Amino acid sequence: MTQVRRITDNLVPLLMGIGGLVVARLALALAAQHEAHPAWHAAAALLAYTLTVALLGRIGGEDPYEAVADATRALAYVLQAALAGALQILCTTVQLLAVLCGGLAALTAPATS
Repeated sequence: MTQVRRITDNLVPLLMGIGGLVVARLALALAAQHEAHPAWHAAAALLAYTLTVALLGRIGGEDPYEAVADATRALAYVLQAALAGALQILCTTVQLLAVLCGGLAALTAPATS
C-alpha cells in the first residue's frame, strides 16, 4: 500500500501541474492575441496556472494552497532532473571530445628526437 501512496503523492501533483501549464499557455496565447502588455501576459499565465491547479486540487479533495504548492514542487523536481541529465550529457560530450582531440593531437604531432 505504501507504493501506491508514493505514486499518488508524486504523480497526481505532477499531472495537476501539467494541466495548469497547459491552461497557462492558453491564457498566454489569448493575452498575446489581444496585444496586451507583456506584464499582462505573465499575469494571465500565472493566474490561469494557479486557479487551474487550485480547482483541480479542490475537485480532488485537497487543500487548494497545498495543491498549488505540491504541483509546483513536482514540476520543479522534473525540471531539476531534466537539467541534471542535460548537464551530464554535456559533460560526457566534452570529455569525449577532449579524449578524441588529445588522441588525435598525439597522432599528428611531429616526431621529435
